[in-house]
Amino acid sequence: MEILIVPLVYFMIGCLIGTIILRAAAQWVQKMDVPFRIAFVTILVSGIVNILMGINCIGAVIFNSGSGPLSQMIETLAWILIWPVGFLIQSSFVHLFLKIPFGRACLISLSMIGIGLGIFLIAVLPFILYYSD
Repeated sequence: MEILIVPLVYFMIGCLIGTIILRAAAQWVQKMDVPFRIAFVTILVSGIVNILMGINCIGAVIFNSGSGPLSQMIETLAWILIWPVGFLIQSSFVHLFLKIPFGRACLISLSMIGIGLGIFLIAVLPFILYYSD
């Protein structure tokens, strides 16, 4: 039972953090105050679709696993495509739920990546480096 509950709890915590980051990015890029509920649903649906897409890519990699050059090419292609496709999926849901132009939704998603990376570098990485000794 724990194998199902723990990832679900982590996913919901990630959705809450993503909601706060989405609201900040939308305020910064679009000067738009997004209600918490809409931001949460946007991140939740985007996360679920991205997880399903990731499972699909992992399934393609496992299905084509082998030692030949074709299987290695498929594996590399799957891992390269997963990031931009995930970005476009998130941008599409931001566009759909916030009712803004797709280009602005891409800017919001890009700024979300920047904000998340900044939080990681400032708040998380020092603890990882400090406690890794």
